Amino acid sequence: MKSLFLIAFSSFLFSNITFSQAKIDSTAKPEETTFYDGPANTLFAPGFLLRTRSKNYYEITGKLKQMNKVANPTVQVYKEKRKYKLVIEGIEEPIPATKLQDVVESNIDGDFRGWDGTTSFKFLNGDVWVQDEIKTLFSPAVFRPVVYIYRGSDGTYKMKVTGVDETLQVKKK
Repeated sequence: MKSLFLIAFSSFLFSNITFSQAKIDSTAKPEETTFYDGPANTLFAPGFLLRTRSKNYYEITGKLKQMNKVANPTVQVYKEKRKYKLVIEGIEEPIPATKLQDVVESNIDGDFRGWDGTTSFKFLNGDVWVQDEIKTLFSPAVFRPVVYIYRGSDGTYKMKVTGVDETLQVKKK
């Protein structure tokens, strides 16, 4: 009975991976095959920052929101000109993304409570970044959350705080 279940499960997995890859040019070879170290039930939505195990960063750019049911899924990265598509185990559709360069990963030095128009953020790595757009966000205090700073496709720097859906435009002080 167990072996019958494993055969059925393996067939299901193989058919899902094949289905995902069918939406990519059949002659294309992945630029990289890696993993996303994340929990099951991750929502991959526009603006989501995905860091692969190989330490590459991708920002989801597609309009669809897709839920993943697999913990630590494999990720195949395909490049089409300047755009990328991510084939993530457990998700039917390839996900459009932008590969990010020069990502700064650190922690806020102290409590994070959001931003209010002129907020400065001091990081454990010694950097200080300031809010560069008029936006307000109130958050319950979180001690030393992980923060990512990256250059967006429009050339501005964005700050992504883990656990916060929004990004914030910032500049280095």
